[in-house]
Amino acid sequence: MGAMSTKIRQMANSRFSQRPSREFFILIIKLLLVSGLAALTVFNSIAAASTDAVKWTAVSIPAGGEAGKWVLADGSDVQHLTMSADGTLYACGKGLTYTLYRSTDGGVGWSYIGNVQDVIIGIAVSPADASTLYYATTSGVYRSTDGGNSFHLLPAVPGGAGANNIEITSLDVAWFESNIITVGTRDTDSSEFGDVYTLDEANIFSGWTDTNLGNYDVYAVAFSPDYASTPQLIAVVTDETDTFTTSKIGDYGWSAFIGDARLNRDNSGASVAVAASAVIAFPGNFDSNVISGNSVYFVAIDTGAGEGDVYKVNCAVAPGLSTATDLNIGYACGLSNIDITGLAACGDNPTVYLLAGAADSAQTYLSPDGGTSWTRSRKEATGESGTCVLMAPDFINTGLAYTATSGDDSALSISRDNGDTWNQLSLIDTVISAIVDLAPSPGYSQDNTLFMITFGGEHSLWHSPDGGNTWERTLSSNLASVDSMNRVDLPPQYGDDYQTVFIAGESNSQPAVWESSDNGRNYRCRFTRDPATGATIAIDTWAIVDENTLFIGGYNGSHGLVYKTTNSGFF
Repeated sequence: MGAMSTKIRQMANSRFSQRPSREFFILIIKLLLVSGLAALTVFNSIAAASTDAVKWTAVSIPAGGEAGKWVLADGSDVQHLTMSADGTLYACGKGLTYTLYRSTDGGVGWSYIGNVQDVIIGIAVSPADASTLYYATTSGVYRSTDGGNSFHLLPAVPGGAGANNIEITSLDVAWFESNIITVGTRDTDSSEFGDVYTLDEANIFSGWTDTNLGNYDVYAVAFSPDYASTPQLIAVVTDETDTFTTSKIGDYGWSAFIGDARLNRDNSGASVAVAASAVIAFPGNFDSNVISGNSVYFVAIDTGAGEGDVYKVNCAVAPGLSTATDLNIGYACGLSNIDITGLAACGDNPTVYLLAGAADSAQTYLSPDGGTSWTRSRKEATGESGTCVLMAPDFINTGLAYTATSGDDSALSISRDNGDTWNQLSLIDTVISAIVDLAPSPGYSQDNTLFMITFGGEHSLWHSPDGGNTWERTLSSNLASVDSMNRVDLPPQYGDDYQTVFIAGESNSQPAVWESSDNGRNYRCRFTRDPATGATIAIDTWAIVDENTLFIGGYNGSHGLVYKTTNSGFF
């Protein structure tokens, strides 16, 4: 372009007094075209930059279905939570189109597998091969050898399961040179009973073996952890009046080596009959050899009538009787008996950690000393019933545990503090119809932290540590004393060492402020009241100064008022 300008000047100077030539005009036109194209290029660049500058980026929020990895699962109940040896989680999503789900990221996201639509009563994974898993219905057992991508029905369970009111109640699998599967059955007719059956996959065409239990209905059956060395099978059974634990070793009959134990309610000799479900849990040092002193395991029962509990069973050599001790896990809370649907153990007896889940609520109970003392969670999981519990293998070091619940607002919940507090992680029975409030961290550019309140039939408070890639629900209006939430905010000092969160809403029909000093695990609720009259103060707006100082503004029906607290709302 510079050479062209020089040429034009030269032509203009040499022919100033002459009529401009045709060449001169062509050069002028070329110069104008080139200049115009350059200007247009600059304009387009500026326009593109301006478009990018005003473009919004969508932030992911909790969602359901495959696209949302089932963080939300409206109408679902989460049941039969199971972990394989490689850490993969499996669960039943009852109430959804597909009912068998798998998570490979610690429960953050799920996918349905095998296109299973059956009503599942149990899930088990081979201890020798994490890709071999089983699920049971009331009438059959299905096996997958490809991680759940496809399933095949195993030979029909003898005894007529699925007909004449006979149904499968429990499922377990062990390894003894091959996978060994066991199921327990019950007959719901009065004075009619079920049995325990086993199947050796090395001789699968031989079918199931009847273990000839006797006149009992079976509510739980489990292989001992040391089955590969001492093949012991343990069952929780009832004769419709009393509940017993019984065991068999190898090909010998039930009670041949180890005496049965009768479960006595409150250790008083009173009968207790399991009628809903039972679960068996073993400490890490369980030994089938009674002489070792470590032949101890734990049983939880759901009677359906509020008379259940957790029992510690000390095995004794037959023909002597083993001893079952009612641990009265609700005693410290003023409860004499609690029906229990979930039980897990971690560590060695006698200091084994025990975690139990209630049948009629989402409450959990923890014992750090083998059942001698118990505490219940301060912030329970959400849901209404059927609380299943699962401890991570490293629970003693990390405090990591999971619950799965049924009923309204059920979910897979996670605890990182030994079951003291629970946050909902996924498969949450809720929807999001509105975003009520949103609070990014003051240092969002460094920590990508977000808090969000949503509504979908109830209010939910969510926390994301990564800009919306993952979320946990830390508070729900379905919890006791939480009516609604409408504001969330963080102090300007919020950060890694300063994790205070404030929420405003209503509790027991009164305006309230919740404060959490641990990023949403625990909350303290404080009502807002006028210091002179004691009247409640509406929270129409507020400003957070620091972890102690808040200003709130509200309208009392006649005029606006502003209040200040310097102790996080205590007064």
